[in-house]
Amino acid sequence: MEPLEDDEKCPRCGYIPNTANPVSYLAPGTVLADRYVVGRLLRYNGEGAEYIGYDTGTSSKVTIREYMPDTLCSRKEGSLLSVRANCVAQYKAFMSEFVELNKTLAKMRTLSHINPPIDMFGENNTGYVVFKYIEGINLGKYLKENAGELTWEEVRDSFPPIFTTLSLVHNAGLIHRGISPDNIIVGRDGNMKLIGFCIADARTANTELASEIYRGYAAPEQYSSSNWQGTWTDVYGVSALLYRILTGTAPMDAMDRVANDALPEPRALNSSIPPNVSKVIMNGMALSGDLRIQTVTEFVTQLFEEPEFNKKKQVTQTVSIPKQKKSTEKSKKKKTSKGKVFWLVLIASALSMMVLLSILIMSLDDNSSNVLVGVTTTTKLLTELPLDTSDTDSEEVTDPDVTEAPRDTSSGMSAQPTLAVIESGGENGTGETSSVSIKNGGTVYIMNDLTGKTYDMIKNTSVNDNLVIIPDYVYTDEYERGMIFSQSIEKGTAYEKGQECILSISMGPGKAIVPEYTGLSRKDYFDLLNSKGIKYEEKSYETEDVLNGYVAWIGMEPGDEINIEEGEVLEVFIALNNRTETTTVSTTIVTIPTEPRETAWITTEPIIFTTTEFVPPDMDPAPFTDDIFEPDVTIRGDY
Repeated sequence: MEPLEDDEKCPRCGYIPNTANPVSYLAPGTVLADRYVVGRLLRYNGEGAEYIGYDTGTSSKVTIREYMPDTLCSRKEGSLLSVRANCVAQYKAFMSEFVELNKTLAKMRTLSHINPPIDMFGENNTGYVVFKYIEGINLGKYLKENAGELTWEEVRDSFPPIFTTLSLVHNAGLIHRGISPDNIIVGRDGNMKLIGFCIADARTANTELASEIYRGYAAPEQYSSSNWQGTWTDVYGVSALLYRILTGTAPMDAMDRVANDALPEPRALNSSIPPNVSKVIMNGMALSGDLRIQTVTEFVTQLFEEPEFNKKKQVTQTVSIPKQKKSTEKSKKKKTSKGKVFWLVLIASALSMMVLLSILIMSLDDNSSNVLVGVTTTTKLLTELPLDTSDTDSEEVTDPDVTEAPRDTSSGMSAQPTLAVIESGGENGTGETSSVSIKNGGTVYIMNDLTGKTYDMIKNTSVNDNLVIIPDYVYTDEYERGMIFSQSIEKGTAYEKGQECILSISMGPGKAIVPEYTGLSRKDYFDLLNSKGIKYEEKSYETEDVLNGYVAWIGMEPGDEINIEEGEVLEVFIALNNRTETTTVSTTIVTIPTEPRETAWITTEPIIFTTTEFVPPDMDPAPFTDDIFEPDVTIRGDY
């Protein structure tokens, strides 16, 4: 934004003066706080609008963020915002959150990889935040100019400052929720800045604000206002961002993954990605927030240091079968100890067995031809988190007797040895034996219980490495969507590596209730339908009665039952017209007091923010008195 003569086209961006913004937003040329000239609209979401601006005080470009939740307020004429009569409480609550968010960011202006506010003030019955204008392009455009992707070496050299900055932001109590290529700016000097901070409800579906969800980068918990969000939410975004950067491919949307998680590992798309990096990215994109890497610090540690706890854990216990000499005696039953001493006892037992075998072999005569073909084991499985090991310490396991193999008289050798594995259960510690024929020196795998877990939970474990998993998606009312409720190889059964295992996975109920659509945009309603697994068909509908891009009507009545299992599809008609604002304007205005810390009230006469400069009493004025940025941060008016 530079000074131009009347009607002169900008030689840089091609902007023509007097080109109007959409009528709901501030007109170009509007002056705010007697200092900032508003330019064209850059972007907007459920929280508000962002404009390019010009600071007449410093003769420099700025960006101006206006708090304007369009589901709660409107602007019919001029610059003043009018709040709907039944939305005053929400409007004030979200404004308070908007102000506190930017106050916190202002205190972090020493961080060089964010763009903190340099001014805040109240006007037009709303609040404004001013930022320095960053010369550069967003990461999405930068990738397009660099073959669509970056190498791991380039990421390793350039992204640590962003990771560190995000960790510090988390320490200050803020969650971004919008990490994506759109919200990282690559400056002309090559340095990156994280932008686009926003209040929580604007980045969460099914709230009172129009949601801004970055598909492919948003965590599953952002698709429902009832789910917990935290630092792990941004870990998902960072992981998805690296997935895009390193593979050149945008990751699957989280809700699509919930229905059918077919997201390939990064290394499957780009073999030059280090195995550890590929695995950490997938761990950071776990659909379950509880199973995901929890903090950016932990994520970076695993990403760069390949710690022990990130290496692959074995979900099943494997038993090697050594080549055995002849024996005619059976081993005595022994009882293993529980918990942490399990391995010590197992090792001691193995050593004792070796000694015993040596004695037995030396004592046998030449006519002995029986072969020891069973190896006893106590198989309470060592599982990989998050698989359930709750009953590992609560049951006793006993070693089975060593069994004899049927003798092959034609060759004078024993038949193919069989490994007998017994898992104890019940009050008496008895269990059923399952056997599998394997070669001498081979390995046996014992199946764990996968029911009650999700497919995503086991995809990156050794179960997926050792078996050919065949998912069978079934509609059912009995189990939560995405949960495994049946497996073709039963728990405790021995299996061979590469064997097929069919997992029955719940798709949720076969029928669903059609949700209400009134007042919802196309995007929000489709998000709602996706969360319920309802298939839909989008159609356009010309009408002036509904805002453009919002749902005009649907092929069924809200509250009706739709049969998902039988493939029933809901027709959704989206309004198509030139309307870009609501026609209902309330005369009720949110009044903001001029004195700090007092309760706002409602009146039919608008009382506008004062522009008296002040520093709120709960803020330390010291951070705003140095010369790191010009102009210094000032807080105008009270919210």
